[in-house]
Amino acid sequence: MDPDYFSHPLAEHGGPCPQCKAAMSGDQRYCLDCGARRGEARLDPVEAARSPLASDPAPVALTGAAALGATAQAGSQPAGWEGFPLGDLDFGSPRVVGGAVLGLLAVGVVLGVIGGPKAASTSAAPGQSAQVASAAPQATDPALGGDTLDGTVDSSTSTDAVAVDTGVSSFETSAPESGSGGGGGGGGGGSTTPTVTSAAPIKHAWVITLSGPSYEEIYGQAAAARAPRVKAKIAASSYLGTELRAKGTLLSNYKSISAAGLPNSLALISGQAPNSATSTNCPKFVDIKPGKVDSKTGLVSGDGCRYPPTTKTLPDQMTGAGLVWKGYLEAIGNDPASGVTSCRHPDPDADDPFAAPRPGDGYMTWRNPFVYFRSIIESPDCGSGVIGLDRLAPDLAKIEDTPAYSFIAPDACHDGSAAGCGAGAVGGLAAADEWLKKIVPSIIESEAYADGGVIVITSDHAASKPTEAQANVGALVLSPYAAAGSTVTKAYDHYSLLKTLEIAFGVEPIGKASSSSVKAFDKKVFANAPVAGSD
Repeated sequence: MDPDYFSHPLAEHGGPCPQCKAAMSGDQRYCLDCGARRGEARLDPVEAARSPLASDPAPVALTGAAALGATAQAGSQPAGWEGFPLGDLDFGSPRVVGGAVLGLLAVGVVLGVIGGPKAASTSAAPGQSAQVASAAPQATDPALGGDTLDGTVDSSTSTDAVAVDTGVSSFETSAPESGSGGGGGGGGGGSTTPTVTSAAPIKHAWVITLSGPSYEEIYGQAAAARAPRVKAKIAASSYLGTELRAKGTLLSNYKSISAAGLPNSLALISGQAPNSATSTNCPKFVDIKPGKVDSKTGLVSGDGCRYPPTTKTLPDQMTGAGLVWKGYLEAIGNDPASGVTSCRHPDPDADDPFAAPRPGDGYMTWRNPFVYFRSIIESPDCGSGVIGLDRLAPDLAKIEDTPAYSFIAPDACHDGSAAGCGAGAVGGLAAADEWLKKIVPSIIESEAYADGGVIVITSDHAASKPTEAQANVGALVLSPYAAAGSTVTKAYDHYSLLKTLEIAFGVEPIGKASSSSVKAFDKKVFANAPVAGSD
């Protein structure tokens, strides 16, 4: 082959393209403007590379990535590159250039498959939704037996996708977009979106806690009426134990988690377990020490009353999820000495002056679980979220003013405790009945109750069983989703109620409620709830 094969000029430098008249270099075979070829076809560069001239130092036409790079740069050669005139390069035949492009695309596809992210599996276990099966791996929680809080399993421990065993079904939940919410702050979350499901599409919840009555005291009369031969204590209650009971579903095996009142209320909004101080209703308002917060369960270790600012509560979670919560505490504004009308609590490290009722002031701190969490009391939201019971009726007037979660606690005069709140005062269930007659109908008649509402009436302890931590206090569920007059015998407790509401509101279960052994209320409790996917 002629050693000057690749160096013969085809025309004078700057000569015109035979087709579009653009200026071309003397040895330029293809016009960069219109692609026209000048002169007869030369040997394909690939064939030339196989010839004895392949080792010849004479320049050869660029192919592959080099040819593409030269093409991209040819029309915009920067100043200072005169020593490397890109326009003088021979790009070879169109077939070669096209082959080079296809080759590059093929290489890119291969590299993308090898180095790109792996697609999540969409094959679910039998009976499991595809949403859970294809969820991205999340951090595991040992308290859930390997399950993560969002219903998936850590891919490092299992290849099978399984959902958290919540005991509920039907409605997938997700945290709403952030918005303005009443109350709560600090250590809350709510950004995590669980993939577990709720047994009912709950939008508004009211938790009412009495104090003292046992299950037998409240519901014994109804039991005796159904079975006269059964020896059952006749309850003094004629409203809660009979009239309201006939309108809702009774959880006959619903238990407390402590013999004291405060730990039960704390469990309802945080899932925290009792400690020595809370089990005595915290006569001194001291910090929990050492107060270490478990990063996985959220449980706080140590003894004391004031939880660290990083402790999560349901109010914190709801604030993070853009949902409104409120605590309605009767007589919270009845202390003339302090003038405080909301978020009333003792000073840090001081004795609790509100541990027992006072003349004209039946408010007791230990009936108000919100003020034991620094994430709440150190937030300005405490003043607007932990308020008097007189604010309930105005908030119920319009659905847009009704919180998603409401915690309601009567004062010592109406909580069902036997002593009442003063000399000569009528206490016990009779007083609680009269109070409930004013509260419950106003909720049931509200627009919010009709739109996915649920009321749960329970007790923070059973005074008749002062040493029994897991006493049967019962819980009555009133809701458009609950069957009137029915009874569910499945075992539940305060952690179960917390878990039920967290799932319904689209936030992850916290504290003891995060355990897979704690079951949320199932479809038997919400027997009238619509079936998932139905209109």
